[in-house]
Amino acid sequence: MGNEYFFRVFSENMCGLSESPTTTKNSAYIQKTGVIYKPPNYTEHNFTEAPKFTHPLVDRSVVSGYNITLSCAVRGCPKPRIFWYKNQMDLSKEAKYRMFSKQGVLTLEIRKPSPFDGGVYTCKAVNEHGEAEVECKLEVRVPQ
Repeated sequence: MGNEYFFRVFSENMCGLSESPTTTKNSAYIQKTGVIYKPPNYTEHNFTEAPKFTHPLVDRSVVSGYNITLSCAVRGCPKPRIFWYKNQMDLSKEAKYRMFSKQGVLTLEIRKPSPFDGGVYTCKAVNEHGEAEVECKLEVRVPQ
């Protein structure tokens, strides 16, 4: 720690004082005595965590023929991978289902469900620190 200075120099003789000063090209650094700078010691924070559902899936009873959505919310660091299941069968390759994930809010859209689409739906989140899952029951009724 110390101070840094730039100097302006005027010259003076029998004719008088110079019109403009000359500035030094390099700065002069004067170290303060008796003061030693010790930077603060910060501990690194570990923000990693296993997935955790902050909002669960809710059991639903719907009328067949109308699109429905199942939603839940998850957090975790690093960002978890999401898997959706119906009665423990993976839905990732099924065209009838669309999966969305936006800022931790997970949505499964079921297009025009029929009574066959009823069952237990599970959302599973997995990262390197662990996994979590939530489930709900979906009942699809025939309109009367």
